[in-house]
Amino acid sequence: MKIKTYVVNSLVEAYPLILRDLGKDAMILKQKVIKAPGLFGMFRKRKLEVVAASDLADEPSNSSRQELKEEINKELIPSEVVNESAIVSQDVLLKELSEVKGLIRSITNTDNRSQSIPEPLAKWVERLQDQEVDEEVIQYILKRVEMKEERIDELPSERIEEMLVSILVQLIEEGIAKDAADSTPYLITLVGPTGVGKTTTLAKLAAARVLNGRLRVGLLTADTYRIGAVEQLKTYANILNIPIEVVTTPDDLQPAINGLKGCQMILMDSAGRNYLEDQYIDEINQYLGYEAPQENYLVLSMTTRWRDMKKITEKMKSVPIDKLILTKWDETTCYGAALNMLYHFPYPLAYLCIGQGVPQDIMTANPEFMAKKILGVDEHATRSSLSFETVI
Repeated sequence: MKIKTYVVNSLVEAYPLILRDLGKDAMILKQKVIKAPGLFGMFRKRKLEVVAASDLADEPSNSSRQELKEEINKELIPSEVVNESAIVSQDVLLKELSEVKGLIRSITNTDNRSQSIPEPLAKWVERLQDQEVDEEVIQYILKRVEMKEERIDELPSERIEEMLVSILVQLIEEGIAKDAADSTPYLITLVGPTGVGKTTTLAKLAAARVLNGRLRVGLLTADTYRIGAVEQLKTYANILNIPIEVVTTPDDLQPAINGLKGCQMILMDSAGRNYLEDQYIDEINQYLGYEAPQENYLVLSMTTRWRDMKKITEKMKSVPIDKLILTKWDETTCYGAALNMLYHFPYPLAYLCIGQGVPQDIMTANPEFMAKKILGVDEHATRSSLSFETVI
């Protein structure tokens, strides 16, 4: 028996490594999300730890059961702590991981059949491609289908649709922000390229918290580069009857926050710049070092091409981003970039902006709503069925 641990970005990435090291009959014993080390403990990326083993196909003897126990204990828990509950019986492993075993074997099949797409899935693959879902994500979805159903040709179209929606919902749910009840930040900063709608989004977040949360909210803006940006935010502040401060340099940040003393939450609008240029990355980082409970939201527009969205996000990897907001959902018919973002990057999706209305056109990310829009099975849906009071 041989047990190995892999730290990868996704399960799909682990399969070739497992096949190379352990062979086609290998099985996955365990997988869990971990945080990879970052610079000085910061900028930690989400990784997947996968534990796989070979030679599990046959019913073990008493001696091999003891070997299994010792190997799993050594690999899955510290050597100084032997926890009997960590030992999973062979029968349970075979039952729970048989689908994964079939998936690993399917990857080794290099004939033409393995390269083809089952006819019932062809139109769905075409839809995903039309939505600009990238190829790695599509292959992941197809493998998930294969794990669930071996005889896809025999399924009715309604069942296939339900299965695909379920797979996308699960994939999206893994990338949705899940806030703890006691984790309310004091300072929230929106960062992102010019033209993605940060100022309007900030106004929506502020209005929701003032009108529904009944919080004392203050506004900050560092967007002094764009003509009219300050006046726009001042107009929203006057309507909501909340204070606002303007900062022109990072040195102005502390005095401005002092001027908002008494607020339970401060929302800051950063300058929209060309984040493909390193100098602007350094500039925005100077505004994000305030020592207080805070969250930084990366704001991206759904009207941006996925290739550009990916490039911008990669360039901003040195920025301490906590969550993601996708704007202009209502201004596109192509939603695949949202799925790509959640698959490739570790930033939990918090909100979707679905119009220009303040404060009503913003919603918490809804996996079923998003999955159906991506697959085109809910073409008439423009927003979540959740009421505004439960959204923000």
